[in-house]
Parts: sequence; C-alpha cells; structure tokens
Amino acid sequence: MISFDNVIGVVAAAKGYFGFMIFGLILSVVLTGALATYMASYIQRHIWIAYVGLVFILIVGLQLVIGGLVDLEILNINEEFKKYF
Repeated sequence: MISFDNVIGVVAAAKGYFGFMIFGLILSVVLTGALATYMASYIQRHIWIAYVGLVFILIVGLQLVIGGLVDLEILNINEEFKKYF
C-alpha cells in the first residue's frame, strides 16, 4: 500500500490527466510494494539515480509553486509559458 503523500504527489504531478494519474498510482503501488528492497540496494550502488530523481522532484515542486502564484495573480508570466504551469 502507498502512503497518502505519494497519492497526493502523483495526483498533483498528473495535472488533471486521468490516464497519467492512474498510471502513476499503479506504478507507485508496484514500486513501493514489490520493488522497494531491490530499488534501495540498486540506488545505493548507483547514486546518480537518486540525483536524477531529486531533479525531477524539484522541477515538479517549482512548477506547483509557480502555478499557485500565477493562480493567485501574485506572479504574471508570458501566455506562451502558462501551459507548463
């Protein structure tokens, strides 16, 4: 079973795309339940994977913060870039 924060993270990263949300939730369950021990030992041997994951987490977090600031009209960005937030 996955934790609630994983569910919230997957739903937020899907940005309204139902298919992405379902795929992300299924992938999260599989990775958390079946491959957790294997992935932990593999990441310990190949630490660069952890840094790649960190970069993705930071990008999604930055998108969420900027998107929230745009929604609250605190930040204005070019219309061309609004599709990313």
